[in-house]
Amino acid sequence: MLDPAQLFSYESSIDQRTVRTSTLVVTLGSYLDAGHAQNLVDQHLLNNLEHHRLGTFDADQVFDYTGHRPHVIFDHDHFADFQTPEILLYRLHDRQGSDFLLLTGPEPSLQWERMTAAIEHVIVQFGVERTILMHGFPAPAPHTRPVLVTQFASDPALIAIHSGLPASFEMSSSFDALLTIRLGEKKHQVIGLSAHVPHYLTSFDYPDAAIALLQTLTEVTSLDLPLDELTTAANSTLEQINAQVEDNSDLQAVIEAMERHYDAMVKERGQPIKPEDLPTADEIGAELENYLRELASHGQSASERGTTKPLIQLDPPKRAARPQPSDDTPTERPTRASD
Repeated sequence: MLDPAQLFSYESSIDQRTVRTSTLVVTLGSYLDAGHAQNLVDQHLLNNLEHHRLGTFDADQVFDYTGHRPHVIFDHDHFADFQTPEILLYRLHDRQGSDFLLLTGPEPSLQWERMTAAIEHVIVQFGVERTILMHGFPAPAPHTRPVLVTQFASDPALIAIHSGLPASFEMSSSFDALLTIRLGEKKHQVIGLSAHVPHYLTSFDYPDAAIALLQTLTEVTSLDLPLDELTTAANSTLEQINAQVEDNSDLQAVIEAMERHYDAMVKERGQPIKPEDLPTADEIGAELENYLRELASHGQSASERGTTKPLIQLDPPKRAARPQPSDDTPTERPTRASD
């Protein structure tokens, strides 16, 4: 393996010996990130907290350009403004002045082992005691209930036993999964936070998922993080969703079924789970097939429509550009996102 340390370069203004912080938050993009939860968390933290950039991982070595093609602007007769993928490490200060690190950017597509070793090298350099991974994933959850956050960890002792899933299963890996395993092997504390995003909202910005992640992050780390702007955005999104649900009796029936499923799951989480109560693999598969069959019964097939269409249509959000601190003013507070 090539030298992992060479994947990360410090900003010229940073003296790495002076940076010591206990918490690293990781929001590297993932195919699991439903509701754009990671992007919402990144934008919110960088637009509302004092921060500066510590360094950059060499995305050109770990990013698959053909698998995830970056955008480029074609202006009349020439190409311009290629959106270069970046994997960036920031140092942020919460509202009480406590600092933490934020690692953000696209999910590495190549050299996973080297990238995990490079992150472990940075963790050691900055004295990080715990790493928090955050993302959203599509779930049979209704928007009418609070967003659940499932936790996982490098060491099960770091989280409550009832926050896990009541089964074991095999699935395609994400970079987060490998990072959790490798850091755990080096005795680093890793906690993952997975927000349950309603499956019919996975393609849209769902601020409630970002709020749930940040609230759980606060519980795990005691950081003091603002939520006001996300709360405003969540209320606006909820108004759009409710307006469409009121006019769709089929969608109302699906959501009511998910409410019953959600309420039963919450009740189960509040009680000790006995081994004999756990579903078998066949039962889990049958329940999932029934659930998907019920969803399909409420509309035409994709072939009949000509294209797959989400159950909910939301207005595109007004995005604020991610702030990029300059080298000469590394701790300048960015302008807040406008409504």
